Amino acid sequence: MKKTFYLVLAGALMLSTVSCGQQGTTNSNEGNVVDTEQKTEDTNTNVEADKYDSLYDAFLNGEATLSTDYYLNNASETGSGYENDFFSIIAGDELTLPEMVETLNEAFMDDEGFFAHQEISSISYSYLDCGNDGEKELAVKFVCPVVEPDSNIVLVIKEIDSKLQVVYSVCSWSRSETTINEYGFIQGGGSGGAINHSSDAALIDADGKYQFGYILTESADLEDFGYAYEHEDFDASSLEGTLCIYELRLTFEPGADKPSDYFSYAVYDSDTYEEIDVPNLYTNSPYKEVLDSFTTIKFVPYDELEKAISDKLDSIGATEDVRNANELEFTEIAL
Repeated sequence: MKKTFYLVLAGALMLSTVSCGQQGTTNSNEGNVVDTEQKTEDTNTNVEADKYDSLYDAFLNGEATLSTDYYLNNASETGSGYENDFFSIIAGDELTLPEMVETLNEAFMDDEGFFAHQEISSISYSYLDCGNDGEKELAVKFVCPVVEPDSNIVLVIKEIDSKLQVVYSVCSWSRSETTINEYGFIQGGGSGGAINHSSDAALIDADGKYQFGYILTESADLEDFGYAYEHEDFDASSLEGTLCIYELRLTFEPGADKPSDYFSYAVYDSDTYEEIDVPNLYTNSPYKEVLDSFTTIKFVPYDELEKAISDKLDSIGATEDVRNANELEFTEIAL
């Protein structure tokens, strides 16, 4: 796993390069998709998909409905909160894709609402195989103002008891991007400012359940880090380069105020952002002397932190093969 903090800085803090509205144009996905404006009269939840290969194809063609019940009852609380705004518009209804578009656009264009005035600009889809069990699921991406103009939200949809259910959703925008690969492995990253960055990973398993992996936070502000943890007096003014501190959390408990599971650090050139190879960095260095001032924290070498991440991901089913699978490529649907 690469140390990502200074890769972000090295791009001149180009958070705008995160293309939240980007969509692929490949046509490798299954299904016979038609214009979603061609509604049929039969929009019942239990619509038969005889004309199509699956309920997924029927949904993409506007002839099967989508339920949010499973998602609202089981959704992870690790999301940004913007997902809740999206689902508050369609919660409780089972809608076809054209009905979703109409309902969402009404909310996005409402003068009394809090969304930027912009209708859905594109919808695209991709098939995936969560948990690599041979059973396909469907991902649908809406480019819309759920967070800001041209942000997007991806819904992962699974057939459960002959009904299409949303099992996962995530928003991406100019300061935060999340990707999903063909086996349901999720990787996200975002910035809280020029000197703070975070990344995370999780898995949607074969049952459609969200399995938390980790959250890794990175900070190049030692003074700011000192506000969060007890420490003795220290003087870091003579340290060369920039000291970056990493915090790894391997469990997630909403509302729990617990320390991170692992702490580590690295040193970077302040001009080139290249990592500096400091002799005895974790055993006998000026950087260790400063960080020893944090008496309640044990810092470990970075490779130990990386191993903890790998072990945790393996434990939830996100093996190396799953992690290295291809990212989803989305095919656009005509609105």
